[in-house]
Amino acid sequence: MAETPDFNHQIHELDRRRQVAEGLLDILAVLNSNLPLEKILEAISRQAQALLGADAVAIYRLQANGMLTVQSSIGLDADYVSLAAIPLGALATGRAALERQPVQLNDLALAQAAINDPQNHLSQILSRLTRSYHAILSIPLIIRNETYGALTLYYHQQFSLADVEQDLAVSFSHQAALAIENAALRAQIEESAVAAERSRLGRELHDSVAQMLFSANLIADVLPAIWQRDPQLALKGLGELRQLTHGALAEMRTLLAELRPSALEAASLEELMGRLADSASARLRQPVRLALTCKTSLPLDVKLAYYRIAQEALNNIIKYASADQVEIELFCQDQQAEMIILDDGCGFDPQSVTANHLGIGIMRERAQSVGARLVIETRPECGTKVSLNWNMNLKGKS
Repeated sequence: MAETPDFNHQIHELDRRRQVAEGLLDILAVLNSNLPLEKILEAISRQAQALLGADAVAIYRLQANGMLTVQSSIGLDADYVSLAAIPLGALATGRAALERQPVQLNDLALAQAAINDPQNHLSQILSRLTRSYHAILSIPLIIRNETYGALTLYYHQQFSLADVEQDLAVSFSHQAALAIENAALRAQIEESAVAAERSRLGRELHDSVAQMLFSANLIADVLPAIWQRDPQLALKGLGELRQLTHGALAEMRTLLAELRPSALEAASLEELMGRLADSASARLRQPVRLALTCKTSLPLDVKLAYYRIAQEALNNIIKYASADQVEIELFCQDQQAEMIILDDGCGFDPQSVTANHLGIGIMRERAQSVGARLVIETRPECGTKVSLNWNMNLKGKS
């Protein structure tokens, strides 16, 4: 049976929704990391740029003098960033911040012609922009019902975003606002205030995952039509949908637990490893085999070290390995523990790992902090084996 354009569109839409869901999952992981706010905003901007087809992205902050200045940007040249100080209410960025709703400016050249004054600061900004861009979409950033600034996307060509695309842009602005608020919480001195606010952020993260599950729902919407054309393809889509939602739930539980340290500490290592495996399965689009034999509880610092090292190893596999099979084995008994994480991916040359690759260095530091031995065996095109061994009797001798 020949494929129709409508059928091809449905397949494209299914893949598009899957990309959106994966992008939101990545952002949730970044939100819960210990990265500096600048890096978190950069990650959000990159996801917005990729999923919304923007050529540049900027996050503006409203200053006390009523001017919006660039706090984080992707794709904008340094000269423009230093020049860009936009009054509240001016251009798309200032209007979005003032009116608290998305604003599109589809022809920057017309906006520049309307001012037509080389001495005018806004005219200078538009003159710089029109060298590279023709259209702008700006979304307000609102934190605790106060205007923080705006998320602005720049396009080389004129554009017309559908409502669903604008909704996705609004979702990114919510994520950026959440990241900014979370960073502010970390700066607070009072531990009790931080704990209370993190509980509230935990509820908001739940809502963020709900948005991602809503995207998965949209994937399900196209499956009936696909089923009529190709039941086998629809069955595959159903399997991916189930894996995505299952992994999203595991990711949500993990993120919420990490926002509440007591919950993370209370969970068993088996439970934590199960969540990591479920989340990785969803992102890899294939099951991660998990074999657990834990006959004893590990000290808290050892348990958390095993969890964090497994988390980092799986993140590396997802990002770089292109693996078809991933296995996790964990054995705990009599004051000792052994974990092995295997993948059949592309591997790498350990000698080529530089100081800029902090993941492996962090894994080694975590292992050393609890007296465990970490061994990474790999070579190009031959997969990777990560082994972690801890023995109470040998602590401090590794």
